[in-house]
Amino acid sequence: VHALAADIYADPATVMAALVPVASRAGVAMKRTMKKDASGHGHLPGLSNHVEYDLESSATEVRVEVGFRKSGQGNLANIAAFGSVNNAPVMDITRSLADEVPNFMRWVAKVGGEVL
Repeated sequence: VHALAADIYADPATVMAALVPVASRAGVAMKRTMKKDASGHGHLPGLSNHVEYDLESSATEVRVEVGFRKSGQGNLANIAAFGSVNNAPVMDITRSLADEVPNFMRWVAKVGGEVL
């Protein structure tokens, strides 16, 4: 473990650069799943059009954020996800993440092994 940590700290930019495509792939997959889950709701027909993802990377971090753009029906995403006093939730906003974690971990291990 110490040798692996030393390899990563020796050249973190190379490791992070190799992880950007993996994180992007995960973001696209999560966006696709979330769009699918957000579609087909009678009172929110445009909700799936407001799903987006952002990818940010630096020399020490790669971050993917998947969620709803806060405009139009995207403003109602909290009601779709958590419900209201009068309505039950109509989608699970954590499903896309739960589905993608095993794939992401497999690709990180593959890419990490190739880089190191």
